[in-house]
Amino acid sequence: MAKRIGIDWVNKYHGRADDLKNCDNDAEGFYDHLSGVKWFNFGDDSAWDTDFEQSGTGTPSAGSDTLYADNVDIVYFAGHGWISFGVTNHDNGSASPSEMALGNGRCRYLVISSCEPMSDGGTARWQPIFKGLRAMFSFRTTIGDSADRGRKFAHYLNDGHYMDDAWKWACEETEGGDCEWGYIHTVTPVNSWNDKWTDASPAAVPSPTLHFHSGSC
Repeated sequence: MAKRIGIDWVNKYHGRADDLKNCDNDAEGFYDHLSGVKWFNFGDDSAWDTDFEQSGTGTPSAGSDTLYADNVDIVYFAGHGWISFGVTNHDNGSASPSEMALGNGRCRYLVISSCEPMSDGGTARWQPIFKGLRAMFSFRTTIGDSADRGRKFAHYLNDGHYMDDAWKWACEETEGGDCEWGYIHTVTPVNSWNDKWTDASPAAVPSPTLHFHSGSC
């Protein structure tokens, strides 16, 4: 069965944060080049935090991840902060870990191309979202506004490289040496170390043991 791909990206923040320039190129480069079924592509005011949130969580409890983030095999976000959006008329404009639960549907991999989601190592903060999710990829530090990261990541994945190596290389090629990438994967009872996009990726168990890796760009 072909794997599904979904992306959200935000350049326009309407004063909530400084506007960005390349998040569309970052996410759409990933979307356009990764092998799989193109499932959703939401940008700017069409990208909402509820795309990532589980129904019944948060205030207001307007999550719709079963239609979006948890209805694809890999979901990629490019924007500010952790998962921060420019509009708040659907919810509060931020998808927090306490509002997310990925993998009890279809999602196996989460990519957050933004500053500092893993600033504290991330395993305790992001543990609650692992409900079948196998791994997530992001950054421990601030990053630049790269147009090419998603495309490079997709090409390495298509070539059958390990997903952690693919993320590491894409980050090294698009950031300076003061940047630190991060990768969280399941360890027990399912070990997703050395996962490849080109291989099958069954769901991990809910609330697995996690391991955090990082390195300098």
